[in-house]
Amino acid sequence: MIAGRIFYEFILIKTRFLHMKQNFLTLLILLFTISNNAQKIKIDKGEIKLDEKTVGYVEGKKPIFTIYNLDKSYAVTAEVKTVPNEPSLTLPWIELKDQTTGKSNELDFKSRKFSAFNYDRSIIYELLDRNYFTVDGLNKEEIEKFLNSESTGISAKRTGTQKIIDDASKIADTYKLTIDDAGTVYSIKAQNPDQLDKRIGYIKVTSPATNGELMYEVMDLDNYLIGTWFARGGMYLGYDKLLKQEVITFDKKVFKAAFDNSGNPIGYKMSKDITAMNIVRVLIGNGYTLQHQGKAEVMAIRVEQAKITEEKIKTERSNSANIYEQSGYVINEKGEKKSGPITAEFQSIKAESSSGMADMTAYGKTVILKFTNEKGREKTETFKSKNGVRFCVDKDGKEECYLGLKTIGNTLATAGSLNSLSFDFSSFYKILYEENGYLVLVDPLLSEDFILKIPTQEKGLYTNKSSNDKLKKNITEYLKCDSIVFENHDFKTLEGLIKVLEDYKNNCSK
Repeated sequence: MIAGRIFYEFILIKTRFLHMKQNFLTLLILLFTISNNAQKIKIDKGEIKLDEKTVGYVEGKKPIFTIYNLDKSYAVTAEVKTVPNEPSLTLPWIELKDQTTGKSNELDFKSRKFSAFNYDRSIIYELLDRNYFTVDGLNKEEIEKFLNSESTGISAKRTGTQKIIDDASKIADTYKLTIDDAGTVYSIKAQNPDQLDKRIGYIKVTSPATNGELMYEVMDLDNYLIGTWFARGGMYLGYDKLLKQEVITFDKKVFKAAFDNSGNPIGYKMSKDITAMNIVRVLIGNGYTLQHQGKAEVMAIRVEQAKITEEKIKTERSNSANIYEQSGYVINEKGEKKSGPITAEFQSIKAESSSGMADMTAYGKTVILKFTNEKGREKTETFKSKNGVRFCVDKDGKEECYLGLKTIGNTLATAGSLNSLSFDFSSFYKILYEENGYLVLVDPLLSEDFILKIPTQEKGLYTNKSSNDKLKKNITEYLKCDSIVFENHDFKTLEGLIKVLEDYKNNCSK
């Protein structure tokens, strides 16, 4: 226990040191001007000097400056802007405006030569870094190009972001939050059966987390995890950025929450942990009010995910070759006809397969019929392709028929049956042509995969799953008719196969 406390305090000291180091470096950027660079630009009684050469003029005082070119024929106004209550050491930004046209745009301070004591010189350095100011003074062409371009929207973003932060803080204030040493979070807005019970959730600290840094977790009263805060280098499943002094919620919203160890200068008590309070306040202020929120939100997410999945299923089904409860009829192996809604699946629907396990369904081998029996009761019956069953459905006012059939000439179909642990080498195929037992069929999934069928053969023959030499051999063995000269026929198209059957009927079937 003592060792754990010592390690926790070590992590706090380490985090605090890194935080102070970062602030110190930022302060150096703000306040320190490298002497070599300071010699490049000087402002002396309003004259802008670059390497001791006067290249323009500047007038005004913080926050608004007017910058002129050497002959004062062109001028721009540069206003330094900030947002009240922004975190300390946050750099301001510049609104640059053409004095003649009034057009303006904004740019951030990026120059490492920024000085909080010399705004005018800092502005010139920034313009110099962006090629808006050169050895010849103001670069009118580049400035006008920038002013005429799309607004960078810096002020809208900065003021909007700060307003959101301020509004969230005001909301958190109304909850009058407290945390005890056990990590229980209390609020005057608690809505528990016992009115004296002001608990709304819990917070716990892990030191170290898996990445060796501080981590806080906030739970509601049902122990649903609402938010996770990382001091630095935090990784969260489903979020592709490292988290640094940020809390990420269960629905992957990210908010800044500052580390602050000033409440525990010696030892540690959760009740004095300002970081913990910052995290809870940020969550509360942004609508994560704890209590029993997790359960409700999880259910809402599941409902939303179910809707999304349902839409995906609907779309995938619509784009598939599958048939879902379409009006039609089935003729079974006994020649009996039954009518009703028909369902036949020829391919998987990815949105329906969420288990991650291999799909062993034998697609294209069954058809399901819903019908009403003699007693007026609704029944469901399944028919299999291996029994030579035929079914037809109404498709846009036109009848489409399918026949259960075993085939030869397609080793892939055989392999597919074995992969699905099925030794049934038949499938349902769509009928494209039929006359007196002579058929041309097609695979419902592959519009170029034709099957030839003659009355004297139990099986159908694939005509485009083999090389020409192999197909010639298959055709010879299947038709058993010397009058059909392979080279004189087209076995790859519907029209060609119909011609083959017509020639066969005329020359071979007598």
